[in-house]
Amino acid sequence: MAFIEKVIQWMLIGVQRMIDYFERIVRLTDLEIWSIRIEQIHYCLVIVDERRKASIEELDLPDAIIDEDIQRTNYVSVSIFSEISIKEEHIEVLDDYVKRFTDHLALAHCNVVVKFYLEQPEIAVDRLLLQKYGYKLAEIPLKNLWHLNQE
Repeated sequence: MAFIEKVIQWMLIGVQRMIDYFERIVRLTDLEIWSIRIEQIHYCLVIVDERRKASIEELDLPDAIIDEDIQRTNYVSVSIFSEISIKEEHIEVLDDYVKRFTDHLALAHCNVVVKFYLEQPEIAVDRLLLQKYGYKLAEIPLKNLWHLNQE
């Protein structure tokens, strides 16, 4: 009986860790925004091709392993925003999800850095878009959305 209970418990953990919903909100040349829901908690995933090397500070590495060779040719930042504290069990799921999108970048000599933020996703996205492009999500010019890879 204990074995069956452990198997059921393991199966339930697997189900609980699944992503319930995901949708790409926008895809620009060097930025993608995804809406993700796990167990009724909304997360916003923002992937940005920074088109430069990462600074040592951005890599967020312990001092003991700082080495110039760690800085790869390009830096891709991944920000995950949530209005509420990110559940511990969701961190691994979200990190795995991000790696599925970005593994090919690591092979192409890019640093991919994932960071989690406690901030209202809609406000965070608008702030990032304003900084990078000068407009909010709702203000993206329609002509920028006409192609598969939007610019």
